[in-house]
Amino acid sequence: MVRRASPWLLLLLAALAGCSRCGKDEGAAGPSGKAASVSRYLPRDAQAAIVVKDLGELGEKLARFQNLKIASFLAQLQNAQSAEALVSAVMRQVGVDLRSRTAMEAAGIAPGKGAGAAFLSGNQAFTVLGVKDAKTLEETFATLARNRLGASERKEEKVAGGTLVTFSRKGAEVPALGLLFVGDFVLLAPGAAVARLPGLATLPVEKSVAEEPVLAASLSRLPKDPDFHVYFPGGTGLLPAGTVQAVTLTGRIEEKSVTVHADAPWPDTEAALAPFVPQKGPELLGYLPADSFLVARYGGDPATLGAVWPYLAGPRLTRAFQESGFDPKTELLDNLQSGIVAGVALAPTAQLGAGVPSLDIRRTNPFRFVHLVSVGEAKDAAKARSTLEKVPGMAAGFGAQVAPEDVGGQRAYLTSYRAGEGAHFAEVGGKLVLAAPRARLEAALTALAGSPGKSPVAEELQDAVKEPVLGVVLDLRKMSEAIKNLPSSAWGVGGFAIRATALRWLEATDDLRAVTLGLSRKDKALQAQLSLQLTPPPAPSSEAP
Repeated sequence: MVRRASPWLLLLLAALAGCSRCGKDEGAAGPSGKAASVSRYLPRDAQAAIVVKDLGELGEKLARFQNLKIASFLAQLQNAQSAEALVSAVMRQVGVDLRSRTAMEAAGIAPGKGAGAAFLSGNQAFTVLGVKDAKTLEETFATLARNRLGASERKEEKVAGGTLVTFSRKGAEVPALGLLFVGDFVLLAPGAAVARLPGLATLPVEKSVAEEPVLAASLSRLPKDPDFHVYFPGGTGLLPAGTVQAVTLTGRIEEKSVTVHADAPWPDTEAALAPFVPQKGPELLGYLPADSFLVARYGGDPATLGAVWPYLAGPRLTRAFQESGFDPKTELLDNLQSGIVAGVALAPTAQLGAGVPSLDIRRTNPFRFVHLVSVGEAKDAAKARSTLEKVPGMAAGFGAQVAPEDVGGQRAYLTSYRAGEGAHFAEVGGKLVLAAPRARLEAALTALAGSPGKSPVAEELQDAVKEPVLGVVLDLRKMSEAIKNLPSSAWGVGGFAIRATALRWLEATDDLRAVTLGLSRKDKALQAQLSLQLTPPPAPSSEAP
């Protein structure tokens, strides 16, 4: 049987049952004389405020996900026959099918007038919905309150801002659900949050997110026409004071991708954003192995990372560098050009019979499971060679041993530590390479002696590593194929059952193409883009069999 949805889940689904034209939806005039919108009732000091653009459009888009293999697979784990059956069961509990504009209108909701939600202090939340028919909408939530919350006692009163209708359990002092009708909207809240609805209904517009300048500035920088946006103001529990002024997220769902963009006005000096300014540099992706399923490229100036490398390296490595007298900024970063690339591939000798390995490199050698190749080009090849010669003398401070050795006619530096083989490095024609294990280093040295080959990133994914200053691509299809092609020995003695389970999971993710991440700068803000690329199932044939 499908598990019963909790009241919070039902309320959250209801919160997503409306839309907002990014502050341009029509409705009753607010105190400022402008047409009211759901944003006008969301306080700017909330821990988070969510505005959904259009439920009709969003519902249709979300309905596509129930046709994905992974959705049906996960639904079956919940003892449902399919994802469609599971979603339909939840919609029956809500009382209205949020995948259908017609169903919402029949329930009294006006999809064109807007909806939003805000998470308040004290672990409280409320939602705002557009109203098509107040009586029908009240009946919809009365049924939900009675059947799902056990609250059948109705009370109606006039309060500041409008009419408050509450539904309570017998003898309860606090209502289970409250609806405050104000103009073309209704504010909904559960439990103790119902008492806050009158204040929210009369919230001065200048204290709402509708006139939040930081949010407006972020939305102007982000891609237009999102399906929803989320605002996290600084100084709240989610973004403590002293971090950033605010973070704004926008999301868009398309047939072949789900993408979330983020924008954060930078609180530090503009110079602190220098690492995210794109620079021209050599194209090095073609030097990475073709089987790299995880690829990253940095297109900024490495010299600007001087102030942030301790945060990237961590306190242990930073302390080791300081004790050795080796300055990574002057010795390495200042001498590197833009365009540094790195690729990770699955090791053909990986042993997965014991499950996911420990991620602590002090206990587990990661190169038993993955292979690494990273390539960068130096501004001064002679200085790069001089830097490499200093590494063996300070390796002991890192708990490792580094020894120079001739590899394929090139001087290389081979690393080992307690857990086994480490990352090796060398310089070839001004190009620096970091690779593990040794076989990868040998192949990289051969490749670096010639021109770059074809990029390991699939053509349809290449923009994800070329456009942002820092771009990362996780090719799920390539990773899946690599796992499927592992020999039987990779699953351990009697590991056929583990392999069968793993292959079943992989087959269920065939619709998931890749995950991409990008970081960049726009004006005085730091922006990020996270996208899940999909391979949607083919449309059913309309031809008769």
